[in-house]
Amino acid sequence: MPRQFMLVITLAGCLLGCRNEPPASNATGTQPTVDSATVEFQPKILAELSPQQELQKVIAIQAKDALFQKLSSRLMAALQADGPAQAINVCKAEAPAFAEQVKRDLGVNIGRTSFKLRNATNPPPDWADSLVEDRVKEPAFVSLADGKLGAFLPIMLQKKCELCHGPREEIAEDVLAALQTNYPNDQATGFREGDLRGWFWVEVPADAKPTEVAPVEGNES
Repeated sequence: MPRQFMLVITLAGCLLGCRNEPPASNATGTQPTVDSATVEFQPKILAELSPQQELQKVIAIQAKDALFQKLSSRLMAALQADGPAQAINVCKAEAPAFAEQVKRDLGVNIGRTSFKLRNATNPPPDWADSLVEDRVKEPAFVSLADGKLGAFLPIMLQKKCELCHGPREEIAEDVLAALQTNYPNDQATGFREGDLRGWFWVEVPADAKPTEVAPVEGNES
């Protein structure tokens, strides 16, 4: 057999052998491991809570109640003094400050969200996306990174809230004008008493402890 032909066959065999070799292992002969620090933490909806998570749940509900009372008290005062159109202005101007105060008082992160947003700056946190999609009507609790607990707490519409959140054809003209001015992309109408309006969400650190909350001024609802 010609020498050149033998060289071609030998070279082809070497190339085929290289293509079929398994991936190289590391120096110890074991497969490379994945650094756990690079694995993203996956939130988990909890069916049961540990004793520490039960404490965090208490703090979450305390924070939700504090923010709800501050908001509802201020809105009722504005409604009684100046009517629902002015209450919309008050809500936009003062609601963020109330949330910040609760954050400072209780050491949590807190906000409101909905599947029909009034304020576009209130989207749900990432861990709550599936809960919004499922329109959950019961409180839900989620384990988060670093031992945090996420709480997702429903808001059911009260009758008085139909003044600003009811069917648009039943909302007063001055209220619609105030909504257009403050929230030009408003989606949060068409609700009736008892409807799921949205949620409070709270993130409670692992080391959080219950504390005193500043008293609510004005009329409670």
